[in-house]
Amino acid sequence: MSQEAPDLNLFTMHETPYGWPFQQLGIPQAHKVTRGSPDVVVAVIDLGYVQHPDHEGHLWINPKPTKGDLHGWDCFDDDASLEPTGPGQDNDYNRRHHAFVAGEVMACAPECKVMIVRVGYGKNPDSWWQGIDYAVEHGAKVLVMPHGFLTHGKRGARTPMFYRGTDFSYPLDNPQIRRALDDAYDAGCLICRGVAENRGRRIAAINSALDSVIAIGSSNRHGRAADICCSADYVEVAAPAGQRSSSNDADHVWSTGGDSDYVCSDGGCMAAGFGGGVAALVCSRFPDLSNEQIRQILRNTAGNDKWDNKLGWGILNAAEAVALKRNALKQELQIETSSASLKTVRGRPVLQVSVHNRGAFDVDKALLVAFNGDPLKAAAPRATMAKPEILITCQIGHAIAPVRGLHSAEFHIKLTEAPPKGMWLQLCTLDRHGSDQVHTVKIPTLRKRRT
Repeated sequence: MSQEAPDLNLFTMHETPYGWPFQQLGIPQAHKVTRGSPDVVVAVIDLGYVQHPDHEGHLWINPKPTKGDLHGWDCFDDDASLEPTGPGQDNDYNRRHHAFVAGEVMACAPECKVMIVRVGYGKNPDSWWQGIDYAVEHGAKVLVMPHGFLTHGKRGARTPMFYRGTDFSYPLDNPQIRRALDDAYDAGCLICRGVAENRGRRIAAINSALDSVIAIGSSNRHGRAADICCSADYVEVAAPAGQRSSSNDADHVWSTGGDSDYVCSDGGCMAAGFGGGVAALVCSRFPDLSNEQIRQILRNTAGNDKWDNKLGWGILNAAEAVALKRNALKQELQIETSSASLKTVRGRPVLQVSVHNRGAFDVDKALLVAFNGDPLKAAAPRATMAKPEILITCQIGHAIAPVRGLHSAEFHIKLTEAPPKGMWLQLCTLDRHGSDQVHTVKIPTLRKRRT
């Protein structure tokens, strides 16, 4: 973090060259719809906090403080101090980091409240899971965890194993953290963590890779993967993190320092803070949705149609997420009839067709069935139960596949017979608590594709 800070203001920074992260995330446009809600509390769980003047009025206030925990709790020292203490905690980086990430959240969602929870390494590794539990028990809806738990290996080692060439952590290091994160998600929380800088290595950091955690990749000012970006198989979305190698001040992320200054930094921690801020805005806009539904909105309104291992499904788009209409908060499958074509694979007809989900919520199992007649009409109207008719309209193929919210998927149906002049397709979801909608269309002719 630099000590050479320009004259900035947390809530007007987006109007300056240093405000590119907010422009990239669509924060100014999102604020025309919502600036957040005081009912949505974001817990920033980090290594020690020093209050900044711009944070005044944006910190969570405990309605029932029982031990002096007005704005949160110091789980490392087991008191209300919140400030970084102990060996290595008195340097500028550690003194400013917690305030930096809290400032990111406040700038993204200024009407939400930020709870401060302090954890740490060394003498009290239990502070990590205790911090998560404290946040959940006191009503936090979003948890931002910029740092990961670092194992030191043998007892008494002063340097974490990460700095000695070993990747971040494994379940055996602190299994209570995993339990706490899973319990937090089950309680309705969204958990945002940056995908850690891997120093040239490809990693699987357990607490970022967990299903309960939204793993956030790192983008630079140009909307591409930042130079500190980590490649990982579990990256879900991305957020601004800065370009560490750049000598241009505007290429870094700027936020509040630990006193009254502004400082810059770069890394997955910055991406986590922005992710939490955008998540808070969407939670405020749609307070009746579950955390899983909010997560799908965040993922499906991000910038990429295809996933990659650095930016996931793309950079978060707060403007598009909060602009969703109520009638889009559902699964809504439609067959794109113009996309239907026929090809032959090993002498067998195969139907290729695209299915679009016009709702914001994912369909994990979409069933697309092909018929040789209209499945909504009786093929033999005079048939009775005593004298049933031999099937005239029948299924000639089907396929099952997922379809992301607001995106399309391509289906390939192996047909049992050469299709007649006309073909009917019927589409629905098989998901538990899924949509009751069934879409039926007729395709009068089929384009034949060369194979």
